[in-house]
Amino acid sequence: MYYRIQQAVLEQIQKGQLQPGGLLPSEAELAQHYQVSRITAKRALDELVHQGRAYRRQGRGTFVAQPRIREISGFRSFSEDIRARGFAPSSRILVFTESAPDAAVRERLHLQEGEHVFLLKRLRLASDDPVAVETACLPCRICPGLLHEDLACGSLYNILMEKYQVVPTWADAEIEAAAASKEEALLLKLKPGTPVLSARRVTFAANYDAIETVISVYRGDRFTFYTGRQFIG
Repeated sequence: MYYRIQQAVLEQIQKGQLQPGGLLPSEAELAQHYQVSRITAKRALDELVHQGRAYRRQGRGTFVAQPRIREISGFRSFSEDIRARGFAPSSRILVFTESAPDAAVRERLHLQEGEHVFLLKRLRLASDDPVAVETACLPCRICPGLLHEDLACGSLYNILMEKYQVVPTWADAEIEAAAASKEEALLLKLKPGTPVLSARRVTFAANYDAIETVISVYRGDRFTFYTGRQFIG
């Protein structure tokens, strides 16, 4: 019976009859509607919370959660990952410039002294919801003229492949828990200090040339990650 209640609530969520942030029926209301005990009704709500489809607020009730974006790899391009999960990817450019890299970026990209990078910082959106802040650095020598490209709507990886014949092939990534900074919280519509997931990735071409290093900060309440080295193309 608890499973039947759980599935009925999920169906209402999927049909849009219950919206994210909306209050779910109480245990007493579910028990009365389905003619079950409050223990059974509570278990149905508990399962929804456990699955990430609902959340509780002390003294206020149980609410519909924003859908989680599951099985994001942390390795492929954001656009590919988001589109594969049924969301529409888009971006807002925060910074796009040529700059001298710091020591950490120079080491990760194996740059020579004096080499510059394109610094690209974007707010990433999934169906218009802000879900990640992404800061990428790419060696200027592999993609001259990149500053003239429209990366608010276009895919960086598609541009690299189609215009510069640079094919992202594999990546190394590490993911850790972090607390949102004031800037990240403002962009992602979170409170400062809210838990986020921070992913640091270095992307390579088939010949092992490092072509990109990225730091992505994801809303922890919207993403599930799977890690391990994976081939991109």
